[in-house]
Amino acid sequence: MCSRFLLTILGLFLLSSCGPQTYNYSNVDTAVPQLVVQAEATVKAMPDLLKMRLGVVTEAEDAGQALAENNQRMEALMLMLEDMGVSREALATGQFQIRPEWSVPPRPTPANWQRKIVGYRVSNELHVATPKVDLAGDLLGLAQLAGANQIGGLQFDLAEPELHRQQAITEATEKAIRKAQTLAAAAGARLGEIVSLTLNDSGYAAAPTMMLAEARAATADSVPIAAGKVDVQAGVTIVYRLLKNSQTSH
Repeated sequence: MCSRFLLTILGLFLLSSCGPQTYNYSNVDTAVPQLVVQAEATVKAMPDLLKMRLGVVTEAEDAGQALAENNQRMEALMLMLEDMGVSREALATGQFQIRPEWSVPPRPTPANWQRKIVGYRVSNELHVATPKVDLAGDLLGLAQLAGANQIGGLQFDLAEPELHRQQAITEATEKAIRKAQTLAAAAGARLGEIVSLTLNDSGYAAAPTMMLAEARAATADSVPIAAGKVDVQAGVTIVYRLLKNSQTSH
């Protein structure tokens, strides 16, 4: 009786120390001693996918002139990317916009003053997703030389994160099993069958992203870049029946 009470208290202690659970305990038979364990694992993977946004912004008094210059610079940018081994399939047009630039009211503003269009601004954005991670620094530097004056969204990612997520799930499960075995042995009990096995929230965090940068003039043909690693995480919760050493699992 004392041993059973100790095991019940141990199970309750583990519940309170593991933080929020995803398992629904409403269907658990609380009369049966149980052990709840939770474990997490993180797999650090080398990124194999480079993502970035390259933008070209042009301004002119005439909308056609601003668009023509933008098209010319964007085409030069795409040719540069192709020369670097980035295929056209890895490129996608993002936001494209033509908008008027309005005059700024003088101070003080005359009563009969009316604003008017003084020019046009054309912006075109190119989304790049390529496996050429090692060319990140060169691509950033040469993109400026080719005509890009807005660069942002640099991200090192995984082409197939599910492969690494499965590894993280396996490691988390193995950790939980070892933890359960240690706790049961310390309490003088044995593990029975698994009552519940729950996969908690899992996912991955891409390597740090470079914030939007605007370059008015090219200063280098390469930018120092460190890719870092991508963290892929997984967590599991396992609920076991606890048996006395004299009991057998059915």
